[in-house]
Amino acid sequence: MAREPMQMNQRPDMPDMAGANMPRQRGDAPVDDRTMTAAQENVKNPSEKIAAVLVARLGGMTEEQLAELDRAITPEAAKALLMLLPELGALMKALAESGEAGPMPQRPAPQAGPQMGALGAMS
Repeated sequence: MAREPMQMNQRPDMPDMAGANMPRQRGDAPVDDRTMTAAQENVKNPSEKIAAVLVARLGGMTEEQLAELDRAITPEAAKALLMLLPELGALMKALAESGEAGPMPQRPAPQAGPQMGALGAMS
């Protein structure tokens, strides 16, 4: 039986997901409230790995891209981004302490470390 070709912008049908959830293993106890609360609080803590990825990504951006990011991040958007990525708060604090945060500083050569002008607009 031949399949009909997909039309542009047409998504394939979703497969049957019945039984896709893994059954609990014997001995797995339900998560208690204390464990759930600790997990929810842990999610709010900044991750060093995520911060390192953000620094690398910002360091790879051009001056034009950083300027566009500065224009795009409004104070309201900054608040939402800080809730989503608490790592940005730690990065902004480090930049402010080093004196690098602010309106589009000149970036040295990449081997000297990235300056993140785009984060200056978020403080």
